[in-house]
Amino acid sequence: MVHYSFPLPRPVEFRRQSAEVPFTKKPAQTGHYRNTAQPELITIDSPDLPFKTVPAILDYALKRYPNNYRWLGHLPVTKPATKESPVEYASEYKWITYAEGAKRRKDIGSGIELLYEAGLVGKNDQGLETVGIWTKNCPEWQLVDNALMCFGRCSVALYDTLGPDAVEYVINHAGLQLAFVSQNHLEALVSLGREKCPCLKVLVCVDDPHPTSLGSFEKWGNEKGIKIMSLVSLEKLGRENPREFRYPKPEAVATISYTSGTTGRPKGVVITHANMVTSIYAWLVGACGDAPNNALVLSVLPLAHVFERGMELTGVAQGFAIGFSTGDPLRLLEDARLLKPWIMTAVPRILNRLYMALQPAYTDPGFKGRLFRRAVTEKLANLHKTGSVTHPFWDRLVFRKVQALLGGQLHLVPNGAAPMSGEVLDFLKVVFGSEMPQGYGMTESTGAAISSYELDPLPGGCIGRPVGVNEIKLVDVPEMGYRATDVPNPRGEICLRGANVTSGYYRGTCLSPPSGTLPGANAPTDEATTRAAIDADGWLHSGDIGTIDGYGRVRIIDRVKNIVKLAQGEYVALEKVEAAYAVLPLVQQLFVHGEGTQSYTVGVLVPDPAAFAALASGVLGREVQATDAEGLAKAAADERVVSAIMAVLNRQAEQERLKGFERVKRVHVAMEPFSIENGILTATFKVKRMAALERYRKQIDELYALGEPAKAAKAPAIAGPKL
Repeated sequence: MVHYSFPLPRPVEFRRQSAEVPFTKKPAQTGHYRNTAQPELITIDSPDLPFKTVPAILDYALKRYPNNYRWLGHLPVTKPATKESPVEYASEYKWITYAEGAKRRKDIGSGIELLYEAGLVGKNDQGLETVGIWTKNCPEWQLVDNALMCFGRCSVALYDTLGPDAVEYVINHAGLQLAFVSQNHLEALVSLGREKCPCLKVLVCVDDPHPTSLGSFEKWGNEKGIKIMSLVSLEKLGRENPREFRYPKPEAVATISYTSGTTGRPKGVVITHANMVTSIYAWLVGACGDAPNNALVLSVLPLAHVFERGMELTGVAQGFAIGFSTGDPLRLLEDARLLKPWIMTAVPRILNRLYMALQPAYTDPGFKGRLFRRAVTEKLANLHKTGSVTHPFWDRLVFRKVQALLGGQLHLVPNGAAPMSGEVLDFLKVVFGSEMPQGYGMTESTGAAISSYELDPLPGGCIGRPVGVNEIKLVDVPEMGYRATDVPNPRGEICLRGANVTSGYYRGTCLSPPSGTLPGANAPTDEATTRAAIDADGWLHSGDIGTIDGYGRVRIIDRVKNIVKLAQGEYVALEKVEAAYAVLPLVQQLFVHGEGTQSYTVGVLVPDPAAFAALASGVLGREVQATDAEGLAKAAADERVVSAIMAVLNRQAEQERLKGFERVKRVHVAMEPFSIENGILTATFKVKRMAALERYRKQIDELYALGEPAKAAKAPAIAGPKL
């Protein structure tokens, strides 16, 4: 038996991937571009759409694949962490099958139903039965989410990067009365209590806590007016008192997905079942046609975000086995080695780290380095000629050990969430022998919008064509010099429309919401936010600047938001500047800041330790080890080293043709990486600009106090890899 595939309806023309719909062009914008392989947009009424709601996706899989297929797996903890030692995990994944998962879904859903029947929890003031989930990726996340939807309830994901204040805000904004949480989050929510979250009534611990520990939480919860119970007991209750599913209609709300955001409070994006399933079907069409039965998927990205959620549901539709990583980024290679995945969804931050780790092998001056470079060169030439990422000779001779780092079976790495260098992406494709299609979307478009094709022989760097559920257009942004009439290719803000696009933000007003999709739409809270994002014709304005090449592929080139007007009146797109420098191996992370009272920008740079150690050693005339944290910190504070870094940045600015006012003129070197834990990164690894500014306000003020440099330094001649 082979997994059921969703083939494209016609052969793909790589040199004509999308095209304008005739008679749709208007002044100051392009026409509407659609996928040439799927010119008819997917809707909830499309005849080939095999499921109409999210829980129906699992039903679909249960009817088509053996029930003993593995579904959800994790690495059990064999020894909890202590002050003296880190947590230890088993050496094999533990699985539940599709049949076992379906049974647990019924038991959990019945247990939740009994809580509502008993009056312990109920509807929020908008008429929705919203339920929170706050755990790392694990089988219980998927089981609870699916169980909720089988009874027409709405899940709301909480996650660490929201921060305690934002978590409190989301609980109250969404009116959460019930939440499923891991044990390490129980304390945070119980401490909020009914005083700060008057709606919160019941917390269910998804872990299997020690009875003494659970008893302590139950006692504390009683004092706070919150009932605490375990998932084990809730599931047992449901198993002994089963209830029949009440499947929702397609227009019902499936989830409210709160954007972590880089500024301001989280916004609750209302996503219906129709939004979700049309998005998933758009991803499915033409994907994974050569996947083996019950193919293994490594889940790395947070399920709290709709991109990973949708990717995993596409896997369910194809009978794939989803193995959850431990959540520790330092264990990613070990998790992959144990699972041996066929698919792993990633973000550019993960892929760029892999690229940097491979640079010593590529730049090695000896025989192995020359052989590695030749293999890369020949495979790249073959990729751009045929679209193939594999090679029977070079993969066996040169890349076999490198590919084993990720399990040795990796064939597909969908990636998105941020721009990525096409050269880096093509390099990783040939080294790992894996397809790495780029995607683009927003929470507001349920994750889908634009995606590149597998087997595309054209050079990387483009995010591809509109997927089958979306049409796109580019709209003029005259203040930034981008117009639909630009030659050779049109440029402008990317706007999206389709059945997967939200009708608005929760407790906000949509201009013309479909009936039943947005309960509480008349509440005035977020009216302005919704109107700013979605216009009267249903177009979602992305805030990203794109261009469409002659093959109908979209490329992201700039950002409308995060623009600063400098003292001389020039506008600078900060994310564009960051992207220009980000391709440097020296740059692990960069935050660029500009102020209206200043005539130039400054930056906070977190260097890659290996590249930084090489540069510092050359400047200081003594060996600085990449593993010597104290030595690196001293080098980062040395003016000679900072000047050398500025010289490297200036050289890059010349190559990228940045205008004088766009270039970073001064930089602070920080050795602590931006991270989710220190609050500077969102869960999709984007910089929270306000958090970064607050953290480095003192250093930025000191940089500006130095004044603008009189003349840019030249890059130093330093032996070693390109910096």
